[in-house]
Amino acid sequence: GGGGRGGRTGASMPRLTYFSWTEATIGKIQAVTPAEGEKPRGPITAEEHVRKALGFDTAKLSGDTRPVLVYFHYPHDHSKHGKLSTTVCSRTLDNEHAARWSLMFRCVQIDMGTTVTKYADLVGHKGAPAFVALDADLEVRAEIPVTKSGAKLKKALEAAFKKFPAATKRLKKQIAHHKKLLSKAKALEKKDEYDDAVDAVDEIRFGKVRVSPYFEKAVTYGQMLAQKAERAGLGK
Repeated sequence: GGGGRGGRTGASMPRLTYFSWTEATIGKIQAVTPAEGEKPRGPITAEEHVRKALGFDTAKLSGDTRPVLVYFHYPHDHSKHGKLSTTVCSRTLDNEHAARWSLMFRCVQIDMGTTVTKYADLVGHKGAPAFVALDADLEVRAEIPVTKSGAKLKKALEAAFKKFPAATKRLKKQIAHHKKLLSKAKALEKKDEYDDAVDAVDEIRFGKVRVSPYFEKAVTYGQMLAQKAERAGLGK
């Protein structure tokens, strides 16, 4: 799975963004032998087991509060779902605009070839390839059916993201910040302070928020500023 390279976003914009999946298998619950001097611990619950497998513990430690996008990925040679799974990985996910929205989620691909089905069912698996958006309580906030169209997936991811009010609020702040950064860069450009202008724009064009209306502007503007900075440097 994962999504290949290639494809262009428009006449002038090169392909910039790709889906980045963490691969997960939810196997059987293993009994944990207590360390010496520790009290034996009862078996962990199915929910705790799933949370751990989907990386919620490590995400919390690293402060990653993004909603979680889960992809129930079937092996490409699966007798029933292999063909669809192959199409999703090679075609649907190979879309710049869907990939930009994917950055707003922590993306986890569950390997349905090795996962115990009952555990995947706890987070919205219905027996076929599909996507779901989960909150921190493992609740399914959005179900996203698989489609051959990357454009449809982009729309579905955007709609799913809106079901997470705290994340939506953060995004609005980041978009407002992008607007300020572009204004700052333009003011610096007027003063011929090209290096500082490039720094301001780079925060947008190399950042993780690529769904703001200012992202593509920042990409083309940043390239132009970098050329101006280079010419100014050569002229010294």
